[in-house]
Amino acid sequence: MNKDCIFQQNDIFIKWLIGILGPVIIGSKPAEIISLPHREKNHKIKLQRIKNCIKKCNKLSMKFFIYKNKSTKIFIYNVKALELYITDNKNLRFLEKLGYPKEYKLTIYVEYLLSKMKKGNLPHEIGIFLGYPLKDVIGFMGHPSLKLTKVSGWRIYGNPKLSDEKYKEILTAKDKVKGLLKRFKPEEILYVI
Repeated sequence: MNKDCIFQQNDIFIKWLIGILGPVIIGSKPAEIISLPHREKNHKIKLQRIKNCIKKCNKLSMKFFIYKNKSTKIFIYNVKALELYITDNKNLRFLEKLGYPKEYKLTIYVEYLLSKMKKGNLPHEIGIFLGYPLKDVIGFMGHPSLKLTKVSGWRIYGNPKLSDEKYKEILTAKDKVKGLLKRFKPEEILYVI
């Protein structure tokens, strides 16, 4: 195998990665977190392959860090989709109440989130960055008026209509990318979508 080539036509890892990131690439989900356990064989090679893959898609950015000395967390996001989702007035006000800067800038908000995660915590507001409806994030945080309705991709609180629509949108994007993976090489999908 040519070490310089990050893609091979039957590369299961890259196909898996593109499948997971499909909704992020399409923009129906603003971000995804991938965890590479350090006990896993070739985790450093996989990290490098993920970096190389993300460079091929101009819609995506990524940040990574060591989590509890046990894994590398990779935060991959669609810049436009995340910008749009966070700057929704309700989401922005919610994040400001949690200590995010009043003056919004995407890179600063991402770094603020990651600084919390680097301390060994997965803050509840990560749900906003992953595209979950605000009501579900607030419900997960224990708001008494929002009761758990069901689990469908994530924990859904209160009226499930908005959450169901979002989940369906994500599943549709995943299905679209799975279909494309049957017809195209992974790197072609990164350029086309």
